[in-house]
Amino acid sequence: MTTTTPPSNNSGSGNAYKTKHGFGSGAAFAPSFGINVNVKSGGTNGNAIGAAANPGSGMERANQLALPEPAFYSTADVRTYCEGVRSFGAYAAIEIEVAAEILKAALEQAKGVPGDNIFQSKMRARAVARKLAKASDAFTDAAKAAAAAWAAFQREYAQVGAARQPVQRRPFQF
Repeated sequence: MTTTTPPSNNSGSGNAYKTKHGFGSGAAFAPSFGINVNVKSGGTNGNAIGAAANPGSGMERANQLALPEPAFYSTADVRTYCEGVRSFGAYAAIEIEVAAEILKAALEQAKGVPGDNIFQSKMRARAVARKLAKASDAFTDAAKAAAAAWAAFQREYAQVGAARQPVQRRPFQF
């Protein structure tokens, strides 16, 4: 019976098949990865289309695009309404800003007027998209104003809630 000895790699580790960094001669780095897919079934027809394919669908988007009812019967009602307006304004500002960028990109790629320079068509696209960007800024300002309204309510009506002093039954003694 004959035996063969493995070739030496002069690494000094005693294992001839290991390389300098510990991987075998035929080893390769192959990371594993997985894809997570979350599907929410909803609607009456059972078709679950993602929010990217069907904008305007889904509970998260519907809740953020709806203002609460302006019924002011308590401090909590004022806070809820101001928070709802702030949330609506912030979310709408982001949506409109993204829409402005998409519109600008689409208009830059659109066929221009015959005899037009490419820079002129890009300037026209930017001028149109700038109007949507200004609308986005207006929603951002509305969100800031709603937060400021809640802060002003707390500041101006803090005395009303604290007007009644708590009755101390036993004085504190050291």
